[in-house]
Amino acid sequence: MPGKEIKGRSKRANYRHGGRIKAADGLWANIHAKRERIKQGSGEKMRKPGSKGAPTAKALKDSQT
Repeated sequence: MPGKEIKGRSKRANYRHGGRIKAADGLWANIHAKRERIKQGSGEKMRKPGSKGAPTAKALKDSQT
């Protein structure tokens, strides 16, 4: 079920099936999960680069390596 962790699944499996992502999973995992939620019609929007609360270019680059 989207948005709910399922007992017995790994974090990665929950992530693939719309489960919750924790801050410890990393910035890139959080961005990917949000894109999936948006694609499914959550009504959320991605923040514009440079806006308050948006990740910096350095943070994005560091998260992808």
